[in-house]
Amino acid sequence: MRNLLKVLLACVLLSVLTSFLSVAQNSPFSGTVKNSVSGAPLEGVNVYVTNLSTGVVTDSAGYFIMFLPQGVHAVEFSSVGFESKRRNVPVYRAMTINIDLDESSQLLQEVSVSGQAEDHNISSVELGVSKMSMKTIEKMPTFMGEVDVMKSLLMLPGVTTVGEGTTGINVRGGNIDQNLILLDDAPVFNSSHLMGLFSVFNPDVVRDISFYRGAIPAQYGGRASSVLDIKIRTPETDQIKAQGGVGIIANRLLLEGPVNKKVSFLLGGRASFPNYIFKLAPNKAIQDTRANFYDVTAKVLYQVDDDNKIQLSLYRSVDRFKLASDSLSALEVNATSSQYDWETTNATVRWDHAFSPDFIANVVGVYSDYNASISSLVPAVGFELPSAIKYRKAKADFSWLKGSHTIMFGGAGTQYILEPGHLQPTSSESNINEQLLQNEYGLELAGFASDELIVNTKLTVMAGLRYSYFQNMGDRDVYSYQPGVPYSHESMVDTTHYSKGERINSYGGAEPRLSLKYSLNPTASVKLGYNRMRQYLQIISNTTASMPIDRWQLSNPYSKPIIADQVSVGYFKNLRENVYELSAEAFYKTTQNLSDYKDGADLLLNPALETAILHGNGFAYGVELQAKKNMGRLTGWLSYTYSQARIRTKTDFIEEQISNGNYYPTNFNKPHILNLSAIFKQSARVSFSANFTYSSGRPTTYPLDKYYYHGAYVPYYENRNQFRIPDYHRLDLAMTIDDKPSRQAKWKGSWVFSIYNVYARKNAYSIFFKPNNQLYYVHADVYKLSIFGSIFPSITYNFTF
Repeated sequence: MRNLLKVLLACVLLSVLTSFLSVAQNSPFSGTVKNSVSGAPLEGVNVYVTNLSTGVVTDSAGYFIMFLPQGVHAVEFSSVGFESKRRNVPVYRAMTINIDLDESSQLLQEVSVSGQAEDHNISSVELGVSKMSMKTIEKMPTFMGEVDVMKSLLMLPGVTTVGEGTTGINVRGGNIDQNLILLDDAPVFNSSHLMGLFSVFNPDVVRDISFYRGAIPAQYGGRASSVLDIKIRTPETDQIKAQGGVGIIANRLLLEGPVNKKVSFLLGGRASFPNYIFKLAPNKAIQDTRANFYDVTAKVLYQVDDDNKIQLSLYRSVDRFKLASDSLSALEVNATSSQYDWETTNATVRWDHAFSPDFIANVVGVYSDYNASISSLVPAVGFELPSAIKYRKAKADFSWLKGSHTIMFGGAGTQYILEPGHLQPTSSESNINEQLLQNEYGLELAGFASDELIVNTKLTVMAGLRYSYFQNMGDRDVYSYQPGVPYSHESMVDTTHYSKGERINSYGGAEPRLSLKYSLNPTASVKLGYNRMRQYLQIISNTTASMPIDRWQLSNPYSKPIIADQVSVGYFKNLRENVYELSAEAFYKTTQNLSDYKDGADLLLNPALETAILHGNGFAYGVELQAKKNMGRLTGWLSYTYSQARIRTKTDFIEEQISNGNYYPTNFNKPHILNLSAIFKQSARVSFSANFTYSSGRPTTYPLDKYYYHGAYVPYYENRNQFRIPDYHRLDLAMTIDDKPSRQAKWKGSWVFSIYNVYARKNAYSIFFKPNNQLYYVHADVYKLSIFGSIFPSITYNFTF
C-alpha cells in the first residue's frame, strides 16, 4: 500500500508540474449562456466540443471558459428543458461567444443524466457516478404522490435499503452512516420525514443531483462509501415566479424572483398533516397515531459584480411522530406510547470570486444542527431523551484551467460537538432516573489537490490526493480497564479527565484518488478507479433500521476511524448515435475498523460504548450492469447488481466472538438487485412511467434450537445473519398529464396519478417469533411484518405561474 501511495503522489506532482511546462498553443474560449425568453443566465449548461470529446459546464452566472487548440471546433450547447444549439467556432486567439437557448416545447427525452453531452458516459473520466435531473425524478412513480430524491436513488445499480419505510441507503456494502449527504455544502444527518417514508428534500428547490459511489473526487471526504451532492436552484433573476403542488400527503409552494438588479431570492416550503389518513385505518391504535412535518428552504443570491457572487442558503425541517399506546404491538411488535421529534437547521454562506477567467475561488462557511429526542408522557415512566449533533465548517476551494489541465486544490476545517443524550423524568411521578451522557468534541482538518489531464484524444487521467487529520478533544472523561479481560463496567479501573480543548488522541493519513479513462473507439471506453476514504464519525446502533435517535460517535482511543479502499473498473459502450448506453462496472472494497455490537449490548444510554461494541474488518465486491435508452418515445433503464458484503470482528476473548470469529453477512447484504425504470411518452401532454424492483431478502438471525433454563425455554442463537427474509419485489405505475405545450397562459398545471405496489404484495420487513404459551418457545408462532402490504393510489396536482 505504501508503494501505491508513492506512485499516486508522484502522478499528482508530475501532472501539476506538466501544467506549468505545457507549451501547447491553446487559446481561451469563453462566453455566457442565457434563457432566450427571460434573459436569465443558465447554470449547468453543458458546453461540449464534439471533435475533441471534452467540455465544461456553465456556472451560476451562465459563464464558461476552456482552452482549445487553434482551429475550428464544433461546439454543442445543451441543457435539460432547452433546445440544444450547435456552432462551428473558429479559435485562433481569445474567443468570446454569447448563446441564448430556447425552452423546449416537448417532454424531456433524457432519463437520468442532466446537463451533459450525449456521450458523456464514454468521454468523461468519471466512474461510478450518476447525475440525475429533477425532471426525470418527477416522472417516476412515487409513494403517495410525493417526489422523493432518496427513493429515486434506489433505482440505481449498487444502491439498496434494508426495507420499506426506512431511513437512508446502503451503497456497495456500506452502512447508511457511510454516505455523505450534502445540501448546498451543508451535511444532512437524517434524510427522512415520517420515520423514513419520505425524504427531506423539497423537489421544487433542487437543481441537480450528483451521486458518487465509485472513484470519488479528492474534494470530498469524511465518509467511506458514497457522496450525494444536492444543489439548490439558483433564484430567478428576471421576474417573480411561483410553483407548487397539492397532494394527498403534503402541499408545496415556492416563490422566487429578483429584489433588485443584483439581489434575487428563492423561498420554498412543504408541509404535511397526514393524521386524517391514519383515521381511515381499521385498527383503532393506528387511528390514534399522530405525525406531521414541514421543511423550508431559502436561497439569496447577491451578484456583486462580474467577478464576485455571494449566496446564502438556509434549510429548516421539523418532524413529529407519536405512536399511540400499543399501536405497533397490534402489528405483533412490542411498543409503548412514545413520541419522536427530530429537526435539522442548516445555513451556508458561499463567496465565488474569479481572480481571472481561468482561476476561480469558492469560500464556504457551514452551520448545521441536528436535534432529536424520544419522550413518553405516561406518568409512571414519563421521560425525555434529547440528543444533538453540532457541525461547523469553513472551507476554500480553488479551480484553475491550464491548457489540457483542470487543477483543483483547497482546504477545510470542521468542528464536531456531539450531545449523545440527557435522560430526564418529565414529572415527579416518573420512576425514571436522570442520566447525562458526556459530550464528544472533535476537530477535523483536511487539504486536497487534484488534476484532470487530457493526455490525448484517447487517454484522460484524474489524479488526486487528500490528507485529513482528526483530533478527539476534551472536556470529557476517558475510562481505563483491567488488562486481560473484556471491556465492561465491572473491569473499569481508572478514569482520566481531559479539560476543554485538550487533545485526547488523534488520527490522520493520506487519501489518494485516481481515475483513468481510455477510449477504445468513438463509441466505447474503459475506465479504472481507486480511492481511499477516512471516516471519523459513525452511527453506533444494534437495530436493523436507522432511527432518528440513533447514537453517533466520534473516533476516540477505543474506536479508530473507518478506512475504506475501493478499486473499480468499468466498460462503457454507446450504440446508434448514443441512443443506447451499455455499461458494466465491477468493484472490490475493503474496510477497516468497522463496528458491530456485542450480543445483548445496551447502546442508547451506555456511558462507555467500548464495553458494548467490537471492531473488525470487512469486504465487499460486486458487478453492476446497466442498459439505458435515452431517446425516443420510450426511454428508461434496466440494471442488475450482484454483490456480497461481509464483516469479521476481532477479539481476544472467546465469549465475545461473533459467529465464532468467522466472516458473516452484513445486515444490508442483498446479493441480487434488479431494477427497471421506464417512461413512455404517448403524446406531447401525456406520459406513462413504471418502476419494477426485485432484491434478495436481507440477512437475519433466527434461533437454531432452545434450551430449558429456570423454568422456561430460551431460544439458542449460533451464527449471526445466516438466514434471509423472503425476497422483495414491487411494481409501481404513474401517469402524468401536462398542459398543452402551446398554451401561453401564465398558470400552467399538471396532474400526476400514481399507484404504488400495484399487485399489493405483502413484502416482509421482518420475520419474528412469538411464543403461544407461557413457557417461552416450547412452541412459537412465526409472524411476518409488512410495512406497505397493500396497494397505494395517489393523485397530485402541480402548478407554476
